[in-house]
Amino acid sequence: MAILDNKVIDIIKKIDVFYKELYEKTNDSVQVSLKDNGTSVSQFDLDATAFCIEVINETYPNANIWIEEDQAILKSDADEYTFVIDPLDGTASFLRGYPIWGIGIGVLKNGTPLLSYFYGPACNQKYLAYDEKIFINDRELHSENNVVNADTKTIFISSRLHKKIDFKEFEALKLRNFGSTLYHVVMVALGKAEATLIGSCYIWDVAAVFFLAQKFEYAFYEFQTQKRVTIADLMAYKSEKIDVVLEFKKAEH
Repeated sequence: MAILDNKVIDIIKKIDVFYKELYEKTNDSVQVSLKDNGTSVSQFDLDATAFCIEVINETYPNANIWIEEDQAILKSDADEYTFVIDPLDGTASFLRGYPIWGIGIGVLKNGTPLLSYFYGPACNQKYLAYDEKIFINDRELHSENNVVNADTKTIFISSRLHKKIDFKEFEALKLRNFGSTLYHVVMVALGKAEATLIGSCYIWDVAAVFFLAQKFEYAFYEFQTQKRVTIADLMAYKSEKIDVVLEFKKAEH
């Protein structure tokens, strides 16, 4: 089994500190602009992006860094590490003052997931997993109790999913949306819901769960066909939109 370089953990810790300090300095007057595709981007997002690129390049100048479609740094001579980062997943929630949003990072080595990280400072929730360790709010989790309670069956859904599928078949389930795809997939991998349905996404929307998915045997499927979608399949999209309805749930054997 591949073991993560301690320098990667140091990078995560630096990002962790910077992100918390950036959040604490943020006030209600958030600066917002529009990207070329018409979606909003905040100065918070831009500052977090710049810091992530800087701190990774200091240690791994040849690493692949995938941060949003207009910020991806893909190097043909990249070394074995790839960092896939969403510096602010849940932008709409962040701009409206809702608490569920945050940064997500997935680290891979030669295509193998080695680290999952999500930090939501407003909701005070942090998840870090690598090697044989899982930390929740900096406290190590010593039991792998990710079994869902049978009496509260819940599925997370993306915000525009009603345009693509009929929800009538889910009448026996509780449907939830917290405004962050990363938060949804991490919660499923930790056993807090049965599944999450994703209308469309980019690789950085889900890469932060890859290591957790591998550890706890969760997987992505095309919802309509139930064909399994591997991590390699998702990585092959690179900066292109993954425009199929994905279901993330316990792997079927």
